[in-house]
Amino acid sequence: MDLLIGIMLSVFLGIVPMAIYAFVLTWFDRYEREPIWLMVGVFLWGAVVAAGSAFILNTLFGVAVFTLTNSAAAADFGAAVFSAPLVEETVKGMAVLAVYLYFRREFDSLLDGIIYGSLVGFGFAATENVNYIFSGFSESGVEGAVLITVVRAVGIAFLHATLTSCTGLGLAVLRLNRSGWRFLAPVAGYGAAIFFHAAHNFLASLGSPLLCFVGLFFDWVGFFGLFGFILYLIWREGHIVRDYLKAERDAGLISDRQYHTAQSLFGQFAARWGTLAGGNWLNTGRFYDALGELAFKKYHLAVRGVAHEPETPAQIEQLRQQIAALARTV
Repeated sequence: MDLLIGIMLSVFLGIVPMAIYAFVLTWFDRYEREPIWLMVGVFLWGAVVAAGSAFILNTLFGVAVFTLTNSAAAADFGAAVFSAPLVEETVKGMAVLAVYLYFRREFDSLLDGIIYGSLVGFGFAATENVNYIFSGFSESGVEGAVLITVVRAVGIAFLHATLTSCTGLGLAVLRLNRSGWRFLAPVAGYGAAIFFHAAHNFLASLGSPLLCFVGLFFDWVGFFGLFGFILYLIWREGHIVRDYLKAERDAGLISDRQYHTAQSLFGQFAARWGTLAGGNWLNTGRFYDALGELAFKKYHLAVRGVAHEPETPAQIEQLRQQIAALARTV
């Protein structure tokens, strides 16, 4: 009975906080929203594929080090500082790379890179937290589980999300830039994720409370830095929507009211919420999502040119037709 309670408690405390963080994150993506199924898929990749493969590979590395050194301490240190950063950031980053390669139409802003990287990080952390919380329960019962939950779901809640967002940002720069140095961006982002992951694990592995707090301090500095950058990107995206939908308003595709609503997060929220009772919320959501996508397609075409975006002109025309049909119902 105690075992069942421990498993259920660990699963709940490990997964629910990360799922909530992931859900809140998606609300920051309002101008050009990502498909729900793709965001859920990325989260599940982190929770199942990345966490499962990382557990196996890190365990094998630890066993190899122990076989060579006959030292459990060396095996734990090596797995934490050398294997975990490389393995975990690789298997997490593969999900973001898959979005970049196979769903390029959905990967079209710096914010998208952060969102997909963070979602896979939250998924990975959810499974990892279940393991740690169950270990805490096994050693100290409910009190141990709660203590580990505070550490994992509050203290370092955003660690994996912040780390993998570096990889996502690197791929987003590659996607959006035309300069020759853009190919260095994914390498720099991936390398930064590994480096900061290794630095965190190194400080935590030394067993010094002071160094653990130093690591925690820098974890939160990184998170707040990323959060500030997200707010800047949201502000910037609002200006992109304003600038690239102006011609659509002037051409009569959308009304002045719809134009101003599209460039306001609060305006969009009010418009969607206001049509909820009338049953037109689905078309309203599709309309403003299509406007956001249209603005970003035009922006990419202007920045990268037709040579780098050969399919974009046709996509723009398809979006205009979709918007024209929806505009009559909104």
